[in-house]
Amino acid sequence: MLTQTDGAAAIPTLSASERARNRRRAPVRRLRMGLAVFAIVIGAAVVGQATWRTLASSKLQTQAATTPLLLDKPRFTGVLKDGRPFLITADRAERDSQDQDLVRLASPRLVRGYGQPDASEATAKSGVYREAAHTLLLTQDVRITNGEGYEFDAPQALVDMRTGEVSGSAGVEGSGPNASTRANAYSVKDKGDRVILNGRVRTRLEPRR
Repeated sequence: MLTQTDGAAAIPTLSASERARNRRRAPVRRLRMGLAVFAIVIGAAVVGQATWRTLASSKLQTQAATTPLLLDKPRFTGVLKDGRPFLITADRAERDSQDQDLVRLASPRLVRGYGQPDASEATAKSGVYREAAHTLLLTQDVRITNGEGYEFDAPQALVDMRTGEVSGSAGVEGSGPNASTRANAYSVKDKGDRVILNGRVRTRLEPRR
């Protein structure tokens, strides 16, 4: 509806029905605007939550990858190439977080021929077990004994867990019922029946009584 006065431009005016219709539309427009804002807020919350979960999961995976696996009183068992069972125990085992093949042992103990009368035993303060290479490196106060009364002390001993052979290149001192010996290097083969000493070998035999 238009009204005009002399000398003035026509000014549109709204009828009562149009004004009423606009009044009814205003809440609808506000509702639509509110719903749009609500949808934007919900969308942002969902995206934020997904991002947070991704970051949290990534953080947990990173922590798991860098945290070493610790075991108390572990036991490793198996069979040597010659058929003898072996047992490895320790106070604690720690799998390296960067090298999953490497396991560090505290106070390890190796029994070759476990459960048999001719079993031999090796103990140390520390050790490193490599699963892929099947080797056990014993270090610090290594002591090797067998069922016949022979004892060997060495700074280190490398044990091949497939064959049961033991070797060391940092010196060794040993004693038995009737002899004592020392050398710079050693290796023990054939279930302990053959001991090879190298480098400044010194042996002392005691008379039988």
